[in-house]
Amino acid sequence: EISSSGSSEIAALCAVNTVLSGATGCVGALFTDTLLTFLKNGEVEYDLSMAMNGCLGGLVGITASCSVVAPWSAVVIGLVSGLVYKFSSGLLVKMKIDDAVDAIPVHLFNGIWGCIATGLFAEPNRT
Repeated sequence: EISSSGSSEIAALCAVNTVLSGATGCVGALFTDTLLTFLKNGEVEYDLSMAMNGCLGGLVGITASCSVVAPWSAVVIGLVSGLVYKFSSGLLVKMKIDDAVDAIPVHLFNGIWGCIATGLFAEPNRT
């Protein structure tokens, strides 16, 4: 019931944490990919699909914990989610596993990270 005492604050926290995690997931995946591409080829390239899937990874990563973590934790969770997406996507390519839309890195790997992150960052007074 959203009308009970404190429910509006929890809903607001969920909204803030979700936005923060998605945004930092986008930035983390995009700039990690850009930096690694620059170091490998000497050229700067911004991959829009990396940004979009990094954002989705950040959203998946925060889902389990959006109501029990502080906003600074949501930023860390999102940033790590972007990195998890980037490197798990590369892992699937190396393993020759076909995942055309990168659903496995976004949902499976970031879902696992999100569950771990809940245990690491949940604040006792919010649970």
